[in-house]
Formats: sequence, C-alpha cells, structure tokens
Amino acid sequence: MAEQKKAVLMMHTDQEQGQLWQTALATQQLEVTWENTQFDLVQYLETCDRQRLPDLLLMDMALKSSTSQTLQSSSVCQWINKQQVDIKVVLFNPRQDRIKDIEHSWALRRGAADVLPRLSPENLMAEVARVTALIGCSLISQPLEKIAKSIGAGSESIQAQEKNLVTTEDSNSSKISSKPEPQNNSKVDPKSDAGNSVMYRGVRVRR
Repeated sequence: MAEQKKAVLMMHTDQEQGQLWQTALATQQLEVTWENTQFDLVQYLETCDRQRLPDLLLMDMALKSSTSQTLQSSSVCQWINKQQVDIKVVLFNPRQDRIKDIEHSWALRRGAADVLPRLSPENLMAEVARVTALIGCSLISQPLEKIAKSIGAGSESIQAQEKNLVTTEDSNSSKISSKPEPQNNSKVDPKSDAGNSVMYRGVRVRR
C-alpha cells in the first residue's frame, strides 16, 4: 500500500507567488490545494474530518477573515492550539524579500511555525526546504533547481527589456527638451505610506 501524501493547503493574495509555490511544492510529492482568499479556514477546519486535515497551512500573513477584520492567521493558530491538532502553520509575506525580526517574533507568538518572504531564484530552494522539513519530508532538489533557473532567466529578460526601455525614453527625452526641471523642495512625509500597512496588536504589518 502506497504511503499517503502529505497535504498542504495554501491561501495567497499574490497570484504569481501562489502559482510559484504551488508548482514548487507539487514537485515534492505533496498534495497541494490552493483556496481563494474568501475561504474561511477556521470554518473549514471545524467541519473537516480529523483524518483529512491538512498537514500544513501556507497562508498570507495579512489575509483577513471574510466576515471581519481579524487576521485569519491568528484565528487559525488559536483554533489549532485549542483543538490540539497536528497542523503546521507557515505564514508568507509576498510583499517583502526579507522578513523582519519583529514580523518573525509576531508570527511565532501567534503560534505559527515559521514566516517566509516572497520566493525568488535565490531563495526558492531554501524556503521550500524549510516547509518540507516542518512536515518531515526530504527535499527533492533537482526539480527545484530547474524552476529556479527558469525564474532567473525570465527575470533577466524582463530586466533587459526595462533597461532598453529606460535608455530609449532618456534618449527621446533629451531630444525633446534640454530645459532644466524646476527643483522640488517638498519633503517626503515618512508617514505617507501608512495606508499600505496595518497595525495589529502593536506590530505594523504591510498589506
């Protein structure tokens, strides 16, 4: 009888990053389910058969409940702790390339096992390894290496196109006018990006 695959349930607000995680985890012989952001995780877990509970939840740390302003990650961690079920919760921040210490501490205090940054060619292998290790699976590196290379090739192509576009725009701009731009002495308000983040129990979390 074949061993049952470990199950991972994902919830992402970033479509591109969600697809990347789904592709990467699928290469690790995991059963991956990707639910939409309106999915109520606690309600699902309460009605789910104990034998069919996912082994790991990978979810956007800023994802809120569909019925309130409560962060789903907090509600889920509280439910898991109360029910004493063996489900690992890994939070994910697709808006940052590096997780801040305060975010990591916040996640662990809520009951999450880890919190990860957005995937890139450089960190793909390491981040997937952290996830598989939490549920006792050995890392299958070869397919991940191929995925990382394909991402890197795509990024280099995009960067080259952007560089050519900027060069062309600068060239055209210099032909149109050489008149100096008026100076702008206005100061940047450090609080101007406050709308891009939320305060949750004293910790600022980017939307």
